[in-house]
Amino acid sequence: MSAIFEKPSLWQRIKPIFTGFDGPLLVALLLLAAAGLTTMYSAGYDNGSRFADHGRNMLIALGVIFFVAQISPQTLMRFAVPLYAVGVALLIAVAVAGVTKRVRHAG
Repeated sequence: MSAIFEKPSLWQRIKPIFTGFDGPLLVALLLLAAAGLTTMYSAGYDNGSRFADHGRNMLIALGVIFFVAQISPQTLMRFAVPLYAVGVALLIAVAVAGVTKRVRHAG
């Protein structure tokens, strides 16, 4: 006797990933991102590459946010102190070994 199992659809497989998302918070985040992109576009109209770079960085940040949202809070708490220490060490490294460049302003 053999049983026939239906293969779940793509939506049924990825639906559990999206069950804990806060809809209003996501809308607020997207509105703020749109406002930032609009501001970047209006401020940098002479150089369109900055707008494209800013948009790309926002998409990367959205992916990082989505990835971190999948990690359980217990796991994040376990790695909080080491991640904080790495962040402080990187800040100290920039202060010690960072390169300072002087930017000349027209005026």
